[in-house]
Amino acid sequence: MSSYVSGRSSSGELSFVNATGSGCQIHRETTGRYVVSHPQQPRIRVLAATLAGAYAACHSWERRGLCASTAR
Repeated sequence: MSSYVSGRSSSGELSFVNATGSGCQIHRETTGRYVVSHPQQPRIRVLAATLAGAYAACHSWERRGLCASTAR
């Protein structure tokens, strides 16, 4: 399950994992959790326990139109 948090990660350093075509970015904390963000929504972060959950969060944002597609 994902949880919504605001601001920076408080659980350590982040490592970049991947970015989707719409610009959604996935990072991994040193604790193993995934942090999902988007440059167009800089104050919103989603925490996910698994990589699949992180991609699901990106997909959910895309469906709701919270991030504009940059792929053409």
